Amino acid sequence: MLDNISATELIRKILQWKKQFLYITLTTMVIMGVVVFLIPKQYKSTVVVFPARQFSVSKLVIEANAGNQEDYMMFGDADDAEKLMQLLNSDALKLKVADAFNLWQRWHITDTIFAYHYLKQKWDDQVTIKRTEYNSIKIEVYDYTADSAAFVANGIAAFADSVRWEMNREVSGKVVKIVKEEYDFTMNRMKELEDSLHKLRLLGVLHFKEQVKAFSKSYAKAIEKNDLGAMKRLESKLDTLKKYGSAYTNVKDNLEKYSSKYPDIKMKYDEAMVNYRAQIPIKFIVEHAIPDEFKARPKRMIILAISIVAANFFGLFYLLFRERFSRASSKKV
Repeated sequence: MLDNISATELIRKILQWKKQFLYITLTTMVIMGVVVFLIPKQYKSTVVVFPARQFSVSKLVIEANAGNQEDYMMFGDADDAEKLMQLLNSDALKLKVADAFNLWQRWHITDTIFAYHYLKQKWDDQVTIKRTEYNSIKIEVYDYTADSAAFVANGIAAFADSVRWEMNREVSGKVVKIVKEEYDFTMNRMKELEDSLHKLRLLGVLHFKEQVKAFSKSYAKAIEKNDLGAMKRLESKLDTLKKYGSAYTNVKDNLEKYSSKYPDIKMKYDEAMVNYRAQIPIKFIVEHAIPDEFKARPKRMIILAISIVAANFFGLFYLLFRERFSRASSKKV
């Protein structure tokens, strides 16, 4: 419709219908002024965080080899930032924040089977989480009071650690159970072998190889001296070694094997317990949210101006269409 009309003619028609456009403008200003005035004010708060290096606590803090330790004071890289973004956008975090700050009531979310669906929709409107060009993450929250906007923004940053903690506990708890079973088995087995070795020592088997050498040498001297009493005593001791020697050797070898295994399994157990009990924050907070009493939205004048321009555009379209329709009807008559 506008393709067949020149700019000059269009301006002429606008001036011709200036009363209609004035009426449209005034009507739109009154209606949209009331509507815009009824839109509640919202305030914005911002938190800026840098991701931390994301490794297990045991590796960062108690790694035996100092050369393998990561510096837990360093900022994370792009991969760490992506991981933190996933946590900040997770459903688990949204539910924690909603429950902690009663967003269900604050955001007027009806308690129905669709409550969580409405929460996610409202969250997308009120919360923006994005990476910056400096590899930091900016959390922006809008709410109906300045204090609540700051509380929610700081809460989102804080609950990221809680979500990560719960994820780690689920995995580290299973690791602790597995390692503890192996640790307990090793300790019990060592205790059994030590008890067996103690019983053999009570029977006279103190050190099989050394005793065999010593008794054999003494037995040879007793034969040279033809000392029958000594020969009889040594024969009894050699019979005891012959009877329990293999058992002693087997028990001692097994005890040495488990003793050499013990430091490794103990270290693994200690690492697992540290990972289960302790946590390191996964972010560095650069900027905490502070209540800002300056209204962030709605931008009432912008909404009103756009509404007036849109109403006049559609009014122009309607007037041109009506004029063309009237001409076509006149020609048919």
